[in-house]
This record gives sequence, C-alpha cells and structure tokens, in this order.
Amino acid sequence: MTRTSTIHWMMKTRSRANPRRKGLSRQNAMLGLCLALCLCIAPNIAYAGPVYDRVASTGVVRLGVPYNLVPQGFLQNGQWVGFEVDMAAELAKHLKAKPELVRVNDKTWRSLLAQGLLDGAFCRIRHTRTVEKEFDLSEAYFYDAQQVLVVKGSLRSAQDLKGRKLAAIQGTTSEKLAMSLLKALKDDQAEAQVVSYPDAASCFLALTKGKVAGWIDWGLTLLEYASRNQGKFDLIDVSDTPQGIAMAIPQDDSAWRDAVNFALQDMALDGSLDKIYEKWFGAQTPYAFPKKRTMEIWPE
Repeated sequence: MTRTSTIHWMMKTRSRANPRRKGLSRQNAMLGLCLALCLCIAPNIAYAGPVYDRVASTGVVRLGVPYNLVPQGFLQNGQWVGFEVDMAAELAKHLKAKPELVRVNDKTWRSLLAQGLLDGAFCRIRHTRTVEKEFDLSEAYFYDAQQVLVVKGSLRSAQDLKGRKLAAIQGTTSEKLAMSLLKALKDDQAEAQVVSYPDAASCFLALTKGKVAGWIDWGLTLLEYASRNQGKFDLIDVSDTPQGIAMAIPQDDSAWRDAVNFALQDMALDGSLDKIYEKWFGAQTPYAFPKKRTMEIWPE
C-alpha cells in the first residue's frame, strides 16, 4: 500500500465508523494520520544505523588500510606509511574519533567489512557497480585513469604507440582500450599488437625485457611498478575518463555515510586533503601523479 493510499484508506474508514464508537474512531483516525505523515517524512531523515551509533558512543573508528599497496599503504623501514594511511588518520580526526587502523589487502577488506569488524575500508577501492552491490561507497577522494607505462625516453605521446606492441592483462578493460586506441591511430595490425598476459607482474616483465613497447593499465597500478625502478619509466596519458577511488562502508547506514562524506569534504575545504596528496603524489615525489579531477563539494 502506497503512502497516498494509506492516508485515503484511513480517511475512508473514519467515514464509516459506528456512531456509538465515534470517540474511539476519531482517536484511531488521528493516530493513523500521524503514522502516515511520519512515513512521508521518514525518507528525508538520515537513518542512524549501527555503525554511526557505535562510533558516536565509543569515540573509536575502525578503518581498514592497505599494507602492501605502494604508495597507498606499505611498510617502509618497519614503519607503516602511505597516502591512505594518512587519509585514514586525518578522516578520524575530522570525525573527532580515535583511529583504530587495521591492516588489509585487496581481498581481506571485503570479508572484514562484511563481518562488521571494520567501520570503513581504504584499499585503492574503485567506485564500480560490482562493489556497490555489496557495500556503500563514499564520495571519491582520488581519481585514477588509464595510462601506458613505457621505458623512459622511448615514447612521448599516445600517437607514438602506433605500430607498437602493448601489454595488457587478459580480459580487462585495459585490453579492450588498447585495441580501441591502436585502431583509432589507424594501426592496421591493432589486434595483433595487443599482447595479453595473465597478471600485472607478467606485463611488467614483458616491458622490462623489451617484448612490448608499453603496458596499459590503471595509472596507480603502473605507478606502483614504476616506483620499483625510479627514474627508468614514463607514464603516457591515453584516456580522458577518470575513475573514482573511494572508501567502502557498510550498507544501509545513511547517517554514517553522510558523516564520512562530510568529513572528506571538510578535508578538501580546509586543505588537509591537498596537503596529503602533495606529500605522496606531488611533482617532487617518487610517485608524481597529477590530479585528474578534484573532489565535489556539496553546498550547504
């Protein structure tokens, strides 16, 4: 029964009431009307779910952060450092909560978050429909894009890729993009020029061995591998469509989702997000990565 039909049914019932029970019917009608009005208003109120309530009552926020993704989160001289390590600490500060950081990887964050052992997870999580089916996602705080990794000085732009072999992970969007890119460059052997490999390590090995001229993938993935041999590789832009990186949180807790999004936006407004970004991805860092897009800030 819709909200409109609920109100109509209540009013119809009231008109048929027995005169001897007029007072009771009037009370029931009023109570029903109040209930119907509450149903109409409810969707506009943020639902305070278990995560929001727990963080608010304990003052502690449990955040999953990677320990094996450079430079998102990794171990350096025994210290746990990285862009998302700093992001998690700053987010907790803006939430006015004590951070409890939990080490995760690209597989364990899902199970820990699903089991309620985390309040949120940072792990280079891409905003996709597949992830949205299991979890809610915050507003994107970082934007990645498809790029091509080449040996330093070998190629300068996407146009130089014509007639060259490109490595890509089999069955990925990168593989499809590689073929589309070469076809757009009028490469008659486009499909033959795309060499598919089972994983990122194999693509990188092919590049270092000279079997391919470039490796196409997400910029952050390429940057991680390039950082292992700093100064020996270049990144070439091949796509104008950035993809958001976001924080995963439990579903159906709108108050918690709002709290996280407001905190992230406040970080962008007060400059703390830019400070962390420049620390890890600035032009003078080993992981230089120009911003693809800035975070959206909602008006008051």
